[in-house]
Amino acid sequence: MSAYVYILFDKPDKNLIIGLTSNLLMHMHEIKNKINNLYENEFSTNKLGYYEKYDDLTDAIIRKKELDNFTQEELKSMIIQDNPNWKDMHDDILKIWNDAANLHEKNKIRQHKGEDI
Repeated sequence: MSAYVYILFDKPDKNLIIGLTSNLLMHMHEIKNKINNLYENEFSTNKLGYYEKYDDLTDAIIRKKELDNFTQEELKSMIIQDNPNWKDMHDDILKIWNDAANLHEKNKIRQHKGEDI
């Protein structure tokens, strides 16, 4: 089972939260739409700044525990390395998912028509 370790932020380099999930897209949907009141606080810590994907849940848990021991400056450096503009990466993962879903649907239609894929 895949797992994701991620870092959320409020404003660039503010209010960093480290998390772990098996479904990053669904988890971000819950956070963005305040379902289950995840991370409810006085801030809007709901922007995805960084994530890592693991094929093994145990590896993801180990990595999350490592990140829990990082300083805020170390976490900021990780985000800046991959996401220097502090862009909310939620739109990126949503686009990847939509593109994959569209490709899957096109392939199903081709298979139904008997076309080679």
